[in-house]
Amino acid sequence: MNLALVGTGRMGAAVEAVAGERGHAVVARFDAERPLLDAPSRDALAGADAVIDFSVPAVALDQIRRYVDWQVPAVVGTTGWTDRLDDVRRCVADDGGAILWAPNFSLGVALVVRALRGMLPLLERLPEYDAAVHEAHHARKLDSPSGTALRLAEELLAGLSRKTHLQPETQHGAIAPDALHVTSQRVGHVFGEHTVTLDSAVDQIEVVHRAKDRRAFAAGAVTAAEWLVGRTGLFTLDDLLDDGA
Repeated sequence: MNLALVGTGRMGAAVEAVAGERGHAVVARFDAERPLLDAPSRDALAGADAVIDFSVPAVALDQIRRYVDWQVPAVVGTTGWTDRLDDVRRCVADDGGAILWAPNFSLGVALVVRALRGMLPLLERLPEYDAAVHEAHHARKLDSPSGTALRLAEELLAGLSRKTHLQPETQHGAIAPDALHVTSQRVGHVFGEHTVTLDSAVDQIEVVHRAKDRRAFAAGAVTAAEWLVGRTGLFTLDDLLDDGA
C-alpha cells in the first residue's frame, strides 16, 4: 500500500517506520513547509492509496474536507477539532469518502475504553463512587484536555446518570456533584498518561494507561489505514475493532 503522510514530525516518523516494516511505502509528505492545503489536486498525493494525518487542529477540518473532495481514504489522529465532528459527518454523508478518526490509536487505550464500558453498569448502581479523569502529556501538546481524556469522559457521562456535564481544568472552589472533573498536566516529554479515578469513602480505584513509545499509536494508525481502504463512511477505531481487524 502507498501512503501519504500529513504531519512529518515525531509521530509522522513513527508512522513511516511502522509502515515500512509492514511493507508499505510513503510516497508523499506534507507539513508546515509543504502544506497539504496548497496542493492543487489529488495528483500531489503521488498515487497514495490512503492518507495518515497527524498534523495540527487549526487545519484539520479543511484537510478532512480535502480528503473527502479527493475521495482518498484518510486516517486522522489529529485532536482538538472534534467540536466540528457533525460538520465532518454531514460532509461525508453528502459527498462520500472514507474517514477514520480517533483521539488515540493505541490499542491499549481501546482496551481501557472497553473495560470502562464493562464496569459502568455496576458503577451506575454504586453511587458512593465519584469519578474523575486526569491526563498528562509533553509540554508541546497543542490541545487540552487531550482528545483521549475527552473520549474517556464521554464514556463516563454516557454510563453514569449522576454525572451530567464535563468540568475541565482547575476549579477554584467546590465542584458540583453532577460535574465530571477532567484535568490536564503539561510537562517535559511525557508521551501520554490517562487515569480514570473512582473514589469512595473507603477505597479508590484507578484505571491507568501509560504510553511508552509513539510506535503504539503509529501501529494503530497503519492498521486503520489498511482496514479503511475500500470502505466508505465516517468511522472510528471502534468500527475497526468490532470488525475483528
